[in-house]
Amino acid sequence: MISGISSSSAVYASAAASSTSRTQSSLSSDQTDLISSILSNYDASSLSEEDAQSIVAAFQDAGISPSKELESAMEEAGFSAQEVGQLAGVGPRGGGGMPPPPPSEEIDSVSSILDSLLSTDDDASSTTTTSFDDIMEYTSRILNLNEKSKDEVMSLLEKYSSTESDYTQDQKSNIVKNSLSQILSDTNNYKSVSFYG
Repeated sequence: MISGISSSSAVYASAAASSTSRTQSSLSSDQTDLISSILSNYDASSLSEEDAQSIVAAFQDAGISPSKELESAMEEAGFSAQEVGQLAGVGPRGGGGMPPPPPSEEIDSVSSILDSLLSTDDDASSTTTTSFDDIMEYTSRILNLNEKSKDEVMSLLEKYSSTESDYTQDQKSNIVKNSLSQILSDTNNYKSVSFYG
């Protein structure tokens, strides 16, 4: 197994050199050859956790990112990208694939709170008007946050949706927009996605 990996270093070098000229989502023929070379060192029917971790590490070392093209190349070699990802501990837990969409009640609840908070006393004269599309964009992004960040946003929304507030509607709208902007612009606040799953 180790000799197969070291013998693939020449293929890796040419794949790495050609990777700068390719687009992010397609594999070069050298990378496809490298994938086949790496996978030829393993038996798809009896993969261990260690094997899967080695495969993922070899792909990462070669600069090959999880993608549909990688999944297809692995499938052609008789391997399941989902199985390798799960065994290696890089795929999503519990069933794999895309997570189910949020319940419509959650979507309605978040968009309703946002609508009430972001609409101003006099939208015609205000500089902080918010369109339906903006509300839906905020809602979508909030629902894609990780649980900790989503809880933070929901606490913020609940705090400022209270009718017992010393702030005007315009002030609440500006505070919420600024806070949302900070939270939603941080990529670490979102759920992670893996193409191995």
